[in-house]
Amino acid sequence: MRRLARTGALSQVAWSPRGRRIAYGSHGRIFVIRNDGKQRHAVGTGVEAAWSPDGSRLALVRSAVGGPIDSVDVNGGTRTRISGGRLDHAPAWAPDGERLAFSRATTVGGPESLFVVGADGNGLQPLGLQGASPAWSPDGRALAYWQRTTEGVALAVFRFAGEQAVTLTRTFAAFSRPPRWSPDGTRLLVTVCGPFGACRLDVAAADGGGVTRLGPGSDPAWSPDGSRIAFVQRRSCPGWSVFVAKADGTGLRRVTPCR
Repeated sequence: MRRLARTGALSQVAWSPRGRRIAYGSHGRIFVIRNDGKQRHAVGTGVEAAWSPDGSRLALVRSAVGGPIDSVDVNGGTRTRISGGRLDHAPAWAPDGERLAFSRATTVGGPESLFVVGADGNGLQPLGLQGASPAWSPDGRALAYWQRTTEGVALAVFRFAGEQAVTLTRTFAAFSRPPRWSPDGTRLLVTVCGPFGACRLDVAAADGGGVTRLGPGSDPAWSPDGSRIAFVQRRSCPGWSVFVAKADGTGLRRVTPCR
């Protein structure tokens, strides 16, 4: 473990698709740095940074409250307006880089609806779904998202062929971060939270075949082959540590010192 740079409060850290650079947010600005700690530079103001599949651009939301979404050249070039809503959130690039999905609210804290738009800002398409934090499937044929219910949220998948949405889980009080597709597109890794803030990890079959409960944790990520999951958890530590387990929850081991 090594420190790459000194910075103030961090709001987000995101690896580029090829792992050569890291984008992070601090005090309302987005920075990019190489994975060796060199060539740090600011790319603009914003939050919720999302890398394009080719690693050339970042989609940014104006502020934590929401706002228009822009696409910014990571080398400091052009900034293109993607959406015009004042409460737009959670931009997500399609695997081919041609479109983005995002959610839009009409009032602060109000229900969000899902939209798709071209990477150049043209062709805005409402999907007719209430939901938040969309995530594209690896083949670009479906969106996973958090569906609002009368009692909270549930994980759902919308398939563009047939324009059908299927709910995959029961209702939870809250969630943390967008769903994460397995590399083969068959499973979804999610962080669900209770009414008092305690969170756990679940893996849901994308076809609705069932849900596996993994246990307490947050900030999960799949291994490239989909066989393992890394996540943050407090276990036998006064603070947090990073753990790795098999996708079925077995084989748990700590990989970083206690913090």
